[in-house]
Amino acid sequence: MYPAKLTGYSSRLYEKTIPRLGVGLLYNPSLELYLDSPATCCDYVEIIPDMFWTDLGNGHPGRFEEIDSWMDVLHKLAARYPLTAHNISYSLGSAGIFDMAYLHKMEEWHQRFSFVWHSDHLSFVKVHDEHQQERNAGMAVPVPYDYEVLDMIDGRINTISRSIRAPFLVENNVYFIDLPEQELSETDFLNELSQDTACGLLLDIHNVYTNAVNHGFDPRSFIAALDLGKVVEIHIAGGNEMAGMYTDSHAGPCPEAVWELLEYTLPLVPNLCGITFEFHESYFHLLQFDGITRELNRAKAVWNQYHT
Repeated sequence: MYPAKLTGYSSRLYEKTIPRLGVGLLYNPSLELYLDSPATCCDYVEIIPDMFWTDLGNGHPGRFEEIDSWMDVLHKLAARYPLTAHNISYSLGSAGIFDMAYLHKMEEWHQRFSFVWHSDHLSFVKVHDEHQQERNAGMAVPVPYDYEVLDMIDGRINTISRSIRAPFLVENNVYFIDLPEQELSETDFLNELSQDTACGLLLDIHNVYTNAVNHGFDPRSFIAALDLGKVVEIHIAGGNEMAGMYTDSHAGPCPEAVWELLEYTLPLVPNLCGITFEFHESYFHLLQFDGITRELNRAKAVWNQYHT
């Protein structure tokens, strides 16, 4: 198994050789016993760091209070599996303010846990009032695809890459409203972002499928329009319908259409290093341990065709 090497970034912040990890799971509490099992077929674990601490708010002394019981789990995982970090609070698209305290916390955690790569979404979750007080939107809000936003996010990714010497990936987002008169398409925005900075791409295939269902475009054409040499990780998941929309709810097994898109994509992504299966713990009853193993093994079968 050969490592992927991401080179050719115009910013030249680094050249990184990234190990090919295989097929992994995004951690949730229902997985603790599964990941303790010697029979698990999981190659790596992706964590959401924000789950492991309480954030007391910007400017608060001792802002990030780590939760002892969760940290015990994290140390067990780190002793057994390669770890990747999937953040939800860099809030790359927040206008005006970038959370440097959050970045410093992740820099500290990278020193402790040696994440193979870091990632976050092409979105924002934080807004600020006239007194610079932070408010959380409670969801990943898509950014407008224009050059002013692109320049802002370019700078933030370069700041992250200078602080944390590991690959940083940006994930394509789910959106339910298509903003009019944008300067760029989502694929053009992601391609320019990955050309202008040292970031790679986290291609969430279920997000593409969700948007294709809701907005009526061809998901294969979307994937083909990306600079697929920059794709380091793929996410797969399931979803369900709510109020007339198909949602990225991580609702148990992947739909057949997502598996078809994965098979279409895998031959096209030469630098892929991992496929991560995501599900929300509230849908564990639809999977159980046997179902998780089936999803992982199916992903491994596709992975092994192209990336062993």
